[in-house]
Amino acid sequence: MFSLTTQERKGVWRTISGLAVPLFVAESLNFGVQLGIVAILGRIGGDAIYIRSLYQPVSLVILAVTVGFAVSNQVAAAISKGAGRPRDVMANAASLARVWLGLGAALYLVLLIATPLLTGLFQVDAEQRDTFVSFLRWTSAAGMLTIGAELCASSLRGYGYVRHATLLVVGTAAVRIGLVAGLGLGTDVGIAAVPIAEATAGVAGLAMGLVLLRRTELWHPPAALVWRRGVLADLRRIGVPIAMSFLVIAVYNLAVIGVLGSYGPDAVAGFTVVSTAQSLVLLPAMVLGTATAITINQQRGSGDWPQIRASMRGGIEVTVMAYVVIAVLVWSVHDPLARLISGDAGVAVAAASYLGAVALTYAVQGPVLMSLTVMEETGGGLRAIVLNIIYFGLIVAVSTAATHATGSVDSFYASVAYCNLIGVCVPFIAVRHIRKLSAEGSAQTAAA
Repeated sequence: MFSLTTQERKGVWRTISGLAVPLFVAESLNFGVQLGIVAILGRIGGDAIYIRSLYQPVSLVILAVTVGFAVSNQVAAAISKGAGRPRDVMANAASLARVWLGLGAALYLVLLIATPLLTGLFQVDAEQRDTFVSFLRWTSAAGMLTIGAELCASSLRGYGYVRHATLLVVGTAAVRIGLVAGLGLGTDVGIAAVPIAEATAGVAGLAMGLVLLRRTELWHPPAALVWRRGVLADLRRIGVPIAMSFLVIAVYNLAVIGVLGSYGPDAVAGFTVVSTAQSLVLLPAMVLGTATAITINQQRGSGDWPQIRASMRGGIEVTVMAYVVIAVLVWSVHDPLARLISGDAGVAVAAASYLGAVALTYAVQGPVLMSLTVMEETGGGLRAIVLNIIYFGLIVAVSTAATHATGSVDSFYASVAYCNLIGVCVPFIAVRHIRKLSAEGSAQTAAA
């Protein structure tokens, strides 16, 4: 059994927390920017928010693919850090960029062809159809340009330059929201400010990312000409499962709306509002998982196989301590919090009922999400997908049966809470995955 002294355990906590804090700042900023853009579109008026809402499912597809590429690159950068091979980082990012050129072009072509079908599927009003088609085409094209900044940020983040990566995220976010506000409110451009801002942020982010890379030992321009075949395996092993996670969550949201639909618009709106707030509540778990995965991948690169078990344990311990506090805090203020984020009396009641039932289970859900994130970023993505499907499928099945049996929407909230508690087994599965990695790596090192 691998054991740590108190001092060593605190060292692991400091390492993971030191990575997690700037990651949390960056991701919180991105979350705030998205809310800010929606608020600006609301002030623009007209059909701006309606058109942006229709585009949301398409944006999730592009986001899923982008995140898959970025995390694959981040894992490779962390392993290169541990192995002491800074030249490999730029070669890996450039190889992924080449793959993106082909895949991104194909994805954009599919979106162009599917646009007429989407207008029918989303039941777009005839008077907004042309605007929606134009917005979808231009915003999708602009979204493809963000990959450069994402690859630069993930290279820096994975190698340990987390503050550099955070600076890059802050810079691109400032460009994005600044242009949407300046053009959207200061000119007659209207909703077209969104694709203009997105494209500009992508180009500016790439330029800024290259400048930041040049200030580190990762700057090796000749390495960008090297093709690394391993990126295809990384995408298959890491990128694809992460992208599939987005799909699973999207399907789950649709299924839940179907379950709650018979209980009126307040129930649906209450769930949607809480889901948005819950994204922020669970954000620390995601960044703690990413920080733990970066630490583990760096240790894998250096061949320090026994230590990865200690890092996994330390990551879970930090997450548990954080989420005991978060769960109690959210539960203690769930009524006023629901009123604050809802703005409508009926929606606030539904949101408060949901939060009152599930808030304390965040103490379990936080470590579960952290463990799933670690698995996704250390080669256990397929197992994480299976666990996600079981978890979300269980919620849908149990809540459907419970609400039909009782005729009360409260049964849905209780079902979610019970299913969250069942997730307590996930951290143990993740620990077992890391132990297997440790054992296999140690055996390979001994054989070599």
